[in-house]
Parts: sequence; C-alpha cells; structure tokens
Amino acid sequence: MTPLSKSLEELLNDIYQDDTVSFGEYKALRDDADRRMNAVIQEFGQHNNVTAFQKAMDVAMQLLQTSVIDAKKARLTDTGEAIVKDAVTAQVEYLRAGSQLALRLL
Repeated sequence: MTPLSKSLEELLNDIYQDDTVSFGEYKALRDDADRRMNAVIQEFGQHNNVTAFQKAMDVAMQLLQTSVIDAKKARLTDTGEAIVKDAVTAQVEYLRAGSQLALRLL
C-alpha cells in the first residue's frame, strides 16, 4: 500500500470506520483532494500531468455517477445489477492497482 500522510490516513479512517460513505463524507474527501492538488499546483504550476489527472478523475467520477443512474433507470435484473457492480468494481481496482505501481516510481 502506498504510504499516506497522517492527515489523509485519519480522514480515510474516519470516513470508512462504519463501512459506508455518506454524501457529506464524499464531498469532504473531494474537497480535501482538491486542496491537496492545489499544493501540487503551487509547486509545479497549473498545467502538468498531475493536474490533467485530476481533471480526468473528475470526469471519471461524473461518468461513474451517470452510469449508475442509467443502470438504475434500466431496471436491471438482480443478475444485471451484479454484473454492473462487478465491472465497475474491477475498473476501480484497476485504477487502485495502477496507482500503487506508478507511485512506487516516486
């Protein structure tokens, strides 16, 4: 696992302590991630690969949310819902594993 700052580790522990994420906790994490990205911008400037990654993450979250809404509107069977959840989870884990591999290069 990638080492985390103490403040990020505490925030994540608070959010996940009850095995559920509220919308307020989600927004707090999003805002904290943006605050941390602002430190990167101060260090490296506005236009770099890290800020492009941030924008891509914002788009990915929006697509995830609209995909779930679309799937909900489709009134999937239990099997269809399980297939969507499995596929989305696999994509998220793909990003998580890739981030761990990439961050080892730092």
